[in-house]
Amino acid sequence: MRQGRVFLASGLLKRAVIILAIFIFMSIFSLYFIFTKDNVDNIIYLGFSTLNIILLALLIEIFLYIKNNLIVPISHTKNFIDKLAAKEIIDPVSNLDFYHINKNIYEFFTSWVCSQNSLKYYMEYYSLLFDKSDIKILFIDAKDGSIMDASRRAVEFYGYSKGELLTMSIFDIRMQDNHKSQYQKHRLSNGEIKFVEVISTPVSLYFNDSYFMIILDASKAQERIQSLNNEISMIENNPAIVIKFIYSDKWLTTQLSSNADLLIKNENQEIDLKTICHSDDIEFLSLELDRKIKLENSIYDMKKELDRSYRFRLISGEYSWFRLFVSSKNINGQIEITMFLFDNNEQEILKEILTGKLKRYESRILSSNLLGFEYFAQSGAFKFSIDFIEFLGYKNSFDMGVSSIEDIYKIVYRDDIDILIEELDRYVDGISRLIECDIRLLRKDGSQIYTRIKAKALDTLNDSDEIIGTATDVSDHQNYVVQRALTDAIMLSSINGIMICDASGNILDINDSFSQITGYSKEEVIGKKPQILRSDRHDNVFYAKMWSDIKHFGSWSGKIYNKNRAGQIYLEHLVITAVKDEHDIIQRYIASFYKIME
Repeated sequence: MRQGRVFLASGLLKRAVIILAIFIFMSIFSLYFIFTKDNVDNIIYLGFSTLNIILLALLIEIFLYIKNNLIVPISHTKNFIDKLAAKEIIDPVSNLDFYHINKNIYEFFTSWVCSQNSLKYYMEYYSLLFDKSDIKILFIDAKDGSIMDASRRAVEFYGYSKGELLTMSIFDIRMQDNHKSQYQKHRLSNGEIKFVEVISTPVSLYFNDSYFMIILDASKAQERIQSLNNEISMIENNPAIVIKFIYSDKWLTTQLSSNADLLIKNENQEIDLKTICHSDDIEFLSLELDRKIKLENSIYDMKKELDRSYRFRLISGEYSWFRLFVSSKNINGQIEITMFLFDNNEQEILKEILTGKLKRYESRILSSNLLGFEYFAQSGAFKFSIDFIEFLGYKNSFDMGVSSIEDIYKIVYRDDIDILIEELDRYVDGISRLIECDIRLLRKDGSQIYTRIKAKALDTLNDSDEIIGTATDVSDHQNYVVQRALTDAIMLSSINGIMICDASGNILDINDSFSQITGYSKEEVIGKKPQILRSDRHDNVFYAKMWSDIKHFGSWSGKIYNKNRAGQIYLEHLVITAVKDEHDIIQRYIASFYKIME
């Protein structure tokens, strides 16, 4: 059917009818000569001429058919492919047969462009994950354990070069450990052994199984576990009061240590422990025991000591404070708790004394991040909290090396030292009631951190020369201020018109060049849609293609006709870019354009 339509569309049928008419006419003319003349030569000549005319017409028709249906469409197809190669998006044209060919080429080309952009996106995401993130990642072949790839942080952690890691297997760095532990031992290039937590995810690529391993440094966690185990061992080998009891409505004791007669008479082997626990402490102790039982032997509860001390009644009738260490196990459907009690009376008395002083300190804290420090005005000495020291990347105060005002240059940026000292002097002299300033602190690695310092005397400088202060990281705010200033500078200095829209397409801001080109002031366009510039020179397909490119490729650029405030239509070159957040969700659209003089 398609070939028949092409035959009709090409005009071949029309020309064939004309040729047939010529043939009939010449045949009638030949018969006339035959019956009216006796000259045979004339008849032969006439027949030969007729044959030549028919052949010539057929040759011309064949040539025109080949030209119109083969040569010209092929030429159009070549031009169409050349323009696609030059990334000029045009609609496919030609006769019906070649139109379908060109349409298939166009669909293949657009599919290829989309695939190319998708591949670029995934390559960038892979690069971001492996080369720019702070996650230690190993990509392991499941067959032989060979390391197929390693992130930048993993290379730094293990100390090998990336080339060396890719020639190794996971078994070369993982040590066999006969002791049951939730952490693995990995050997670094310098021979150091690190405890690590490994999170593995199986991945199948091209029928090959592999593992995506995230490596977490668990050395500090293992040190805490070892310290806790040592503490438990010490407790078990010391003369603590040990009580075993069934945890139910009544806490009936099942076993007592020999020194439990301080609390319970030897003849009372089975007694409800609640009866000797202080009534104000029973509710809190029950809640802690419930939590310990639920989290027993889990990674969420690594310590055996309860969070607070509790009071128990002695044989003498007085109450005494005890630190509690507990463990539990299930025996025939019942929960048996083993409790170790340590005399904690002296510590609780000291705690009460210190609590008052701590409350006075806490009432002077002016910041929420607790990066505290103390300054003694008379001696000029400084003391810093552990959080403050670790915040700057140091291990301890000795490592930081700042003990007096003379050493402050080690942690304060040189241009800000005078600001801090001036604030301290103003406060000491009684000019200001509070020390407050923004300065840049220096980390151990040399990087700068914008911080806000707030400080005040513990009481008054007449009663004490001790000044308590805190430092708050305000780098994010400072970066926002700088970024906002940079954005404003770009908006003011650009000769291109710039328009910023929210995710719904509402105009949030424009620059002066926008107003000069379009004639609209900022007050006239803020809150409106960009459609106020639409010239109606383009159909809906054009705009649908534009937004499709923005959605899939993140941007669109090209020439477009828009209309200014006076109603004049002008040609401009427009670039629209989508701004996405860390979750790949569009938050803003930025349009930049300049007028093209026609």
